[in-house]
Amino acid sequence: MCRRFILLLLLCMPLASSHAESASEWFQNTTNHLESIWDKGENELYIPLYTYHMPYAYSQDKINQYTEYPMGIGFGRGLMNESGNWEGIYGMTFKDSHGIYQYMVGYGWIPMWNIGNSPDWKYGVGATAFIMSRQDIMNYIPFPGLLPIASISYKELSIQAAYVPGSQNVGNVLFTWAKYSLP
Repeated sequence: MCRRFILLLLLCMPLASSHAESASEWFQNTTNHLESIWDKGENELYIPLYTYHMPYAYSQDKINQYTEYPMGIGFGRGLMNESGNWEGIYGMTFKDSHGIYQYMVGYGWIPMWNIGNSPDWKYGVGATAFIMSRQDIMNYIPFPGLLPIASISYKELSIQAAYVPGSQNVGNVLFTWAKYSLP
């Protein structure tokens, strides 16, 4: 799976920007964009909340063996871009389903829309690309990932979730966290 992701990423690099003529330019454009988020963004605090194991993929006995409260913390920089969409870069550590800490750094992008006429309430669905290391997957050797994420926000507070697809007893997890933009 990792090899397929890396191959897909390498194949898409030249297509990622209509102005990019080479992988080097794509890399420079990406670096500049991430630096812009870091420079213009606000500090964000991430607090992991809950890990929900889908009951169609796990027996109740198996679910009872897992840690559903993923104690951890994260920090990032995020901003609402000129299109009104949230973009952020982050680092987070939290306990996996086995109660062992895992580590990740990544980039998230969520198109945001107002709920009703209120500019304070927003929702959105987007994606996060990240690098993670876990004890049970390659013994902490970092690997890439790409997941869908959703968000509902009130002013500076957001509840966000990522879905980890999988099969029987693997993946099929909804991971939720709170994100607070610090003034």
